[in-house]
Amino acid sequence: MKTKAQRRGKRNRQRGAELQRQAVRIAKEFDLEAFNRDRGGAQHEQGDVEIEGKFYGCKRRKKVPAWVLPEKEEHGVIFRQDREAPYIAIPYDTFCFLIKMIKLNQDVL
Repeated sequence: MKTKAQRRGKRNRQRGAELQRQAVRIAKEFDLEAFNRDRGGAQHEQGDVEIEGKFYGCKRRKKVPAWVLPEKEEHGVIFRQDREAPYIAIPYDTFCFLIKMIKLNQDVL
């Protein structure tokens, strides 16, 4: 019989896999080339999903820290750790739209 922790671990892996599949599906809706690289828990060394040749990790949590989420009329949040490069948190569909626009403009050039 499995312990409560073992059952919880399996569900967490399932939830992570669901996020990876969702990320790939949304990217494909924007006509982007996207692949799930972490199939079956293989833990691809470069990242969980590949979108247009770049690798991204997927992290799913029950609650995301409030400071990472936009508030008021903001479209995203720029944040930085001391002595590190800045990052931005934006909605995933906005990110996919931006990548699609870059891809379309490269095709024109």
